[in-house]
This record gives sequence, C-alpha cells and structure tokens, in this order.
Amino acid sequence: MKTLNLLRYGTISLYLVLVIFGILFKPAPTDLNLKESFLPPSFDFPFGKDRLGRDVFSMFAYGSLATFLFAFPARVFTLAVASLIGLASYTSPFFKKNVFSPLSSVFVSLPSLLLALLVVQVFGAGPIPLFLAIVLGDWAQAYETVRAKIDEVSTSGYALAASCFGASKSYIFRAHLLPQAFQILRVLLFTGLPAVVMTLAIFGFLGISAGGEVFGPGLGEQIAFSKDYAQNAPWSLVFPTLGILGLVMTVGGKRS
Repeated sequence: MKTLNLLRYGTISLYLVLVIFGILFKPAPTDLNLKESFLPPSFDFPFGKDRLGRDVFSMFAYGSLATFLFAFPARVFTLAVASLIGLASYTSPFFKKNVFSPLSSVFVSLPSLLLALLVVQVFGAGPIPLFLAIVLGDWAQAYETVRAKIDEVSTSGYALAASCFGASKSYIFRAHLLPQAFQILRVLLFTGLPAVVMTLAIFGFLGISAGGEVFGPGLGEQIAFSKDYAQNAPWSLVFPTLGILGLVMTVGGKRS
C-alpha cells in the first residue's frame, strides 16, 4: 500500500511539474505552423508537434489548465445549487415531497452525459451552455447525498434536543446541519471532479469546448483531432490522453 501511494504521489507530482513548466515557459498553442507539421520530439519540443505544427507539450499543459479552470467552478456551483435545494427541502417538507424529490428522481434517472448533450444542443456550444449542462447533469446526485446527510443529522439527538428547547430551524441548520454538510460537500467535491473532467474531455472529443481562443484546444479535442493520423504522430495522441489521466488522478483527492 505504501509503495502504491508513493507511486501515485510521484505520478501526480511529475504531472504537475510538467503542466506548470509548460505554462510558465511555453506560449498558448493558438498559432499554426504548417512548416513544422509532424515534428518529432526534440530538445526544444519534447512532446513533438501535431499536424498543424502546434507544440504538443504546450497543448498538454494549457489543455490541462483550461479543463481544471472550467471543471472546478462548475463542480463548486453544482454543489452550491444542491445545498440550496437541500436547505429548501429541510425548511419546507411540502416542497421536498411534492417538488424536489420527484424532480431529483427524474434527473437521477437520466444519464448525465445525455442530459448535458441535450442542453448543449438546445442552447449552443458556448461556455455558458456547457457550464449549465454540467450543473444540470450532476446536481441531482449531489442533492440526494446532501439531503440524506441533512435528514440523518436532523434526526440526531442533539438536533432533536435543540428543537425541544425551542430552537428555530435556522439555528439548527447553522449550528448542527451546516458543519456536517460541509464535511460531505468536501467529499463530494473531490469525488465528483474526475467525472466532470471526463465529461469535459468527452465534450471536447465531440467538438464542444470552451476557451480555445485563449488556451488552445482542450484535451479531448486534441485526441479527436489526432486520432486520424496517430501512425504519423503517435505522440500527439498519447500525451493528451496522459493529460486527462493525470488530471483525474490529481483532482480526485485521497482515497482511503
């Protein structure tokens, strides 16, 4: 177990060093240079170049950064929405029974990727629809977990005692439910981030991405573009794949 942990932390450290180095010392891969198409790995370009003459190392680093900068706030906002709905369910049993529970059941039954694709199809492929697609695809699962924790804590001895002594629901929520909710939200943040990263990679593979004008193509978009000429430049397919794996391992948090 100790050896596996060392291997994991070593892999994450190497990945982070490569990403930081690429961001600090490489420009964003937004320019094309067809004269250097399929340039093999070298000292100046350790990951080589793709068919359009873009530095694969730069695309690896900036693609990882762009994915994280989009995935993290999307996951935080998803948890915020789930928490607010959980609070509304706690304060209003009527809405919990007749609105939120049936609605979450419908969203949970739908595959999150399918729901996200429907949202993008309706609203377009910009950053805001993509952000909305991730939130709508994941809020129900997060809400069910948060609601279960709130129900558990609200029926605990100290919460019932506070209620018997005349404490309001707002006080019980602040003093008892909220601290427990923060613990479960932290777990949901790090366990859900890898799924968001993979969703963004799938969207990029399908040609739906955001931030290409600033950071260049996303990791999934790089894979989709490179798969047709993998025999001529296998490095352009391997390194974005490793970038996705490295980012998933990094944001996934510690597993006990």
